[in-house]
Amino acid sequence: MSTSLTLPVCSCCNKHIMPNDKCVKFMCPECGAVLVWRCQSCREAARTYTCPSCKFSGP
Repeated sequence: MSTSLTLPVCSCCNKHIMPNDKCVKFMCPECGAVLVWRCQSCREAARTYTCPSCKFSGP
């Protein structure tokens, strides 16, 4: 039996987030409809993400 694991992707740099990576996830602060993932590197560099639903941008 084979199971597949779908890794989340950083909303800023589009890199896969590994299970033990230090990251954050939160719902879009504007619309609340999209789960935003941010990797440690993008958080530390304060890179901008954009919500695909409402186009809200934040650091």
